[in-house]
Amino acid sequence: MSIMAVGIGIGACSTEASGRLSAGTAKADITPAAGTGVSLVGQPLKDRDRLFARVLVLKDANTSVAIVSLDLILFSSAKVVSEAKAKWKVDHVILCSTHTHAGMAPQGLIIKKGSKDWTRAGDPGEELDWAALSADPWYAATESKIVDAIGEAVKNMFPATVMAARGPYDGAYMAHNRRLVNTNGTVTAMWDNPKRLPTRPVDQTLGVIRVDDEAGKTRALLVNFACHAVASMGSGYLTRDYPGAMVDYVEQELGDKCMAMFVNGAEGDQDPYDMHAGTEHGFNIIRQCGISLGKAALNLSKSIKPRQDAKSQSLKAKESILKIKCRKSDKVTDVLVSTAVINGEVALVAVPGEPFVQHQIDLRAKSPLANTFLLGLAYSGAGTPFTVYIPTAQAVKEGGYGAAECSFLEPQAGEIIVEAGATAIKDLIVK
Repeated sequence: MSIMAVGIGIGACSTEASGRLSAGTAKADITPAAGTGVSLVGQPLKDRDRLFARVLVLKDANTSVAIVSLDLILFSSAKVVSEAKAKWKVDHVILCSTHTHAGMAPQGLIIKKGSKDWTRAGDPGEELDWAALSADPWYAATESKIVDAIGEAVKNMFPATVMAARGPYDGAYMAHNRRLVNTNGTVTAMWDNPKRLPTRPVDQTLGVIRVDDEAGKTRALLVNFACHAVASMGSGYLTRDYPGAMVDYVEQELGDKCMAMFVNGAEGDQDPYDMHAGTEHGFNIIRQCGISLGKAALNLSKSIKPRQDAKSQSLKAKESILKIKCRKSDKVTDVLVSTAVINGEVALVAVPGEPFVQHQIDLRAKSPLANTFLLGLAYSGAGTPFTVYIPTAQAVKEGGYGAAECSFLEPQAGEIIVEAGATAIKDLIVK
């Protein structure tokens, strides 16, 4: 059985005299130079969207957490985390990728010619050349921009009230489970679902975290939903996919003083219904997909009742290294799970990989907090940069893409991670 190591970096908070949280936001343009964008398979991408790093820093008397949302398929950087801690005194940094498959991929992430998978089962990271990342000029520049943006957010902190809500999202654009388990036990990859056939499991649950200033104005709105950002995959264009359309719509509605950000959930087996790549009709569908999610997020945000105890807030955070076995070797992989609890009411559990959606459902069931959000594709500075897919044990038995392929941790890895996240939440509530 895998063993969880002792938690590190616990922020046990005794709040300030005022007990108030502070917040800061910043945004940095991380778009590659014109004509230099490439996809995960090394395909040149035509310029279309600007890519951004969006930063939200939360802080109380003893603990600070920076959440960074990046318009990228994947981004991991120990340097960003260490420099933000050293330079800006941020205790915890969570780098979250929206996972747009039409976003920039640095040289170290490009799949090598002839490779079938990102990783080979039991041989983690072989097809991901992380060492080449530091030599990539765009990647190095992006690291610097993110550190600077975290610094900007820290310099512009304001007294804040943080609230959250979770509710159903009955959208016409997403999401379906792309693993179709046939009656004979085989698994078929159903990448899109234009007929809107019912699939399972899915989690049509939307989460929002709203950050208001002292005047009651919303200054940040974080949106959490579980679905691959692949509606524009194969388009040949550099795009932010539906998360980009979502944040644009929210900022349009709330004004330029509000920063919206998207953090993906347990999207490992979740896809949008439509994948219309490369045409204006297709891009319009992507926009409508994002707008639909944005409208739902705004409606959910409006339903939140103002806190009566706005001056009594807290922030606690914990990082736990899990030592998880690989499926087909004797290797053990360090997986860092970051957990934050806000006001004893809202929990974030960040995982460096792509969990299947059942793990999100299970985490919420195990957590004592109704507003519990799983953040996939999230790296916090230690352990493996990316675990690829994290299927359920049942999915491993069934096989198929994401379970037998592109997955190397032991079958129970997801359950171990969920249990660790739920335990961390409970620990932080009582501290």
